[in-house]
Amino acid sequence: MPEQLIATVLSQTAPLEGQNNRSSGNFSTESLPVGTQYLKWVITNGGNPDIISFNVMKDVSSGTDPVIFPAVLNGNRTTVEAARSLYIANPRNASDPFNVSVYAIY
Repeated sequence: MPEQLIATVLSQTAPLEGQNNRSSGNFSTESLPVGTQYLKWVITNGGNPDIISFNVMKDVSSGTDPVIFPAVLNGNRTTVEAARSLYIANPRNASDPFNVSVYAIY
């Protein structure tokens, strides 16, 4: 199945100052190729990418941000969530800041 890079975002090793969960800026999965069946999550850097996990949360203005994908690991495939403002949250086992690349699999 072909895949296409949708977004890459830098996450810190812990929630940002003043944040309960958020460890990255926002990224979007709104523009997906026709026929996208899965999202694939790839971690680079951060020490050992194979032991890092994180949640993906949706940024809701004036509301509580829901967890969309819990405990994502390097190389995981998830269902498709087309959203304008998602972010990485609550990373575990990262020794250094790390990049998360999101690929559409179609």
